[in-house]
Amino acid sequence: MNISLFLAFRYLSPLRTGSIRRVRGAILSIGLSLVPLIVVLQVSDGMIQGITARILEVGTYHLQVLNPSNTSSPAEVFLISELRTVRTVLSVTEETQGVALAYTKGGNAGVTIRAVPPRLWELDKGFARFMRLVEGTFDLSDPRSAVLGAELASKLKVHLGDTVKVVTPYSMEGDSVLSRVSTFTVKGVVSSGYQELDKLWLFISQERSRILSPRASRKLIGIKVENPFRGLLPVVQEVYRILPRSYRVYTWEELESSRYLSFRTTQYLLIFIMALILAVASVNISSTLILLQIEKRDELAILRSMGLSSNQTIRLFYYIGTWLGVLGTLVGVSIGLAMAVYINEIIGGIEFLLNNGWEVIRSILGGTGMVEEGRKILILNPQFYLERIPIVIDPAKVFGAAFFAVLLSVLASILPARTAGRLKPLEVLVKH
Repeated sequence: MNISLFLAFRYLSPLRTGSIRRVRGAILSIGLSLVPLIVVLQVSDGMIQGITARILEVGTYHLQVLNPSNTSSPAEVFLISELRTVRTVLSVTEETQGVALAYTKGGNAGVTIRAVPPRLWELDKGFARFMRLVEGTFDLSDPRSAVLGAELASKLKVHLGDTVKVVTPYSMEGDSVLSRVSTFTVKGVVSSGYQELDKLWLFISQERSRILSPRASRKLIGIKVENPFRGLLPVVQEVYRILPRSYRVYTWEELESSRYLSFRTTQYLLIFIMALILAVASVNISSTLILLQIEKRDELAILRSMGLSSNQTIRLFYYIGTWLGVLGTLVGVSIGLAMAVYINEIIGGIEFLLNNGWEVIRSILGGTGMVEEGRKILILNPQFYLERIPIVIDPAKVFGAAFFAVLLSVLASILPARTAGRLKPLEVLVKH
């Protein structure tokens, strides 16, 4: 057996009480510092993918076709049928969007009117997959019906069967602008799981799109494809081949570039900070090896005098540092993946303890009553994040983080290993 590897296992043997106490701290330092990096990688990926998927499937579509004239024409029916024949295209939806003011007896709010086909829930499987029915159904067969986002319905204080009035600007000839009031009955309340979207949208039938002024709205054709993250360029080229020259096609990356870049920049910053923590923790391996070298100085001197070469001594400490990194990585990856899988339950438990702890403190101090809903401690506020974080485990990123941890452990072994390789047996033995 390789003498360097044999000695490395001997020094790391759990039967050697002094050694195991020393290396345990180095293993735990690597493992515990790797945990936040694993959790950040998986949770941030899940959050970004969850938000992006909702924006694409229920909001911007994968591709948007815009007509600069912003007017409907009989030719568009033919264009839509032609677009449905394009390879990899899953659905084509005609939609009109505009802004309005919605008000009820309970409140008012600015909204984005989305005039969509009545059977959108059935025609667009991606839309139905990411939209959850809170009340009623997504039924727009009656032109007087409307479906509201959950956050918007909460703000307006309306439920199934209530009436909502909508004020839209309507431009007459010249520069005059009039207001048009339309009344709708709430037939459903939906939630995408992302309040940033739910607080804006009010869905009506495409038949009622005439309440929106052409000057204050836009008509678009939304296209869904099989894979929106890869291979969009051939689809765009095929769509352009069908459309007249006045039409323009925009991908979701162009429409949501700033939001997506913001998500990724935040993720990279968090990963960089977690990697720095791991780098600092790897210094503990270097200090462990230096202490081990000092403790085994006499033994190493005897081994060197018996024929252990300088290179074998260097490899000995490289092996020890590598094994410490591997063991610490196994601990960190195991705990990190477990926390990432159960992150929603962990966050919920922490929030429960924090809020109930606050209840106990208030009762001790003589306060009464429960914590108000708006004042509860929320680690991830659903106004800005998803109500529930999707669990996404990327084996490539887990392997990359593990490799980085082991690499840092090896790099931390360089100085102690080279110092041990320069050990002069005669100088050590003469002192004794």
